[in-house]
Amino acid sequence: MSSNNATRAALAVASGLAMGLAFPKFDYGLLAWVALVPLFYVIEGESMRRVFGWAYLQGFASYLVSLYWIPIPLHDFAGVRMSFAIVPMLLLAGIVAINTAVAIWAGEFVARRTRIPAVLTMPVAWTAVEWIRTYVPAGFPWNLLGYAAYRNLELIQFAEFTGVYGVSALIVFFNAVVYVVIFRRGGYRLQTVSLSALTAIMIALVGFGAWRIDNLKNAPSAGSFKVAMVQGNIPQSLKWDPKFLPESYKVYQDETASAAKRGADLIVWPEAAAVFLFQPDDQYPAELANDAAYRTALLTLARNIGEPVLFGAPALARQDGRLGFYNRAYLVSAKGEVDAHYDKIELVPFGEYVPARAILGYFVNRVVEGFGDLVPGKEQTLFNVKGARLGILICYESIFADFTRREVDEGADVLVNITNDAWYGESSAPYQVLAMAAMRSVETKVPMVRVANTGISALIEPSGQITNRTPLFTRGTVMVDVSWRPVRTVYTIVGDLFAEICFVLSAIGLILAWRWPRTALVEQVLSKSRRLATNGRPH
Repeated sequence: MSSNNATRAALAVASGLAMGLAFPKFDYGLLAWVALVPLFYVIEGESMRRVFGWAYLQGFASYLVSLYWIPIPLHDFAGVRMSFAIVPMLLLAGIVAINTAVAIWAGEFVARRTRIPAVLTMPVAWTAVEWIRTYVPAGFPWNLLGYAAYRNLELIQFAEFTGVYGVSALIVFFNAVVYVVIFRRGGYRLQTVSLSALTAIMIALVGFGAWRIDNLKNAPSAGSFKVAMVQGNIPQSLKWDPKFLPESYKVYQDETASAAKRGADLIVWPEAAAVFLFQPDDQYPAELANDAAYRTALLTLARNIGEPVLFGAPALARQDGRLGFYNRAYLVSAKGEVDAHYDKIELVPFGEYVPARAILGYFVNRVVEGFGDLVPGKEQTLFNVKGARLGILICYESIFADFTRREVDEGADVLVNITNDAWYGESSAPYQVLAMAAMRSVETKVPMVRVANTGISALIEPSGQITNRTPLFTRGTVMVDVSWRPVRTVYTIVGDLFAEICFVLSAIGLILAWRWPRTALVEQVLSKSRRLATNGRPH
């Protein structure tokens, strides 16, 4: 490798590392606003093939930092040797890095051939690719760029119009303007106009955000109740051990009884807190008599305390002739009756189900027996509690913006996210999921109660502010006062319209660039020809 290529490679990797460090739990969020500047320098003057390659290297480095936690559950709980457990991390980082490469390549391709400034084409292309990434089969919209700004509350409030995609576009635009101004690219006019536009946009967004947050604080409440967030802190290594079931159940029983005495209107347990089959009826086969006994005990508990209990539990399911399980959330009323249940729809690829099972199932199950046996639910269900309609998100579902938006559009007043992040230890994963969940409240202006087995449990305000946050790996119950307001955001109504517009613009730009490929050299030749013709000289 030549010294020039070595320098470019180092800058691309540095760009990727900076972007990875912008996300939790490193949380150097300011790096996101300049992380792409070295990459823009690297790709300048390079062939389009090399632009793709350098951008891919940047993305790969970024996702290695963001996704380093993937081997942890495979090694600690599935018994996979670490030398093998890192392979899925490398593969996933390599796959997701394609998104970075495509976005940068498309933005640069359109800019070069249409002469539209890259400060415009890059944000649009990046947003289009993030949107596609959310909806492709086995979609994995993890750590979209906009999430790096989750702590900048005043700045991100405009996500109620654009979703997280608008925040991503703003960050890319900021990077592009910084590059143009610092390296004096595109001429004085472009530098002046782009910097002025960026300054005006930032001032307007921060001003709007400050007004919006104050408006939310002072808006009249449509209702409120007191919620007990029960963090059982059951070790993952013992969670599914039948011998440990009496102890784990007693933890939740005692915490629930205590919460009821403290005036809770709703007690929430985490995902799969009930580690026994909780079927929708009393028809248990003989071999599940123990599970039936615990079901009866839980119903009796709710009836005795006189308050509803919302919890996660597995339930048997049969689909396409295959026996599996639902990852289910139940609401048991104060009368000790099952009021409603919801089956998780957005399952974790290669965690809760195997994509293309007919092809990949054999190989996956040779590594982890019984892997990916969950069956997806079919419809989103709202739970009615104390005058509020609750939209339920189980674990991974909180990272899907449109999925959450649809629940709010159907009438959810409060979002409840139950999860179990014990798989990931003290790595970045629990912090990253919390940051992504916070953006859902910003987009919809609906509060979220987030209850995790080992943490992080928290109440997320409609502004995205994370309050009543619990430490990881602690046991206890946190009481929170939850109030909701009759707010209906533009994003709730129109969904991903901003991102869809970016996709259409990117498609049009690529078509135009492909059909009319005017490179900088061609433009120079044409310009010189026009000058000669004007001066009456032969050309």
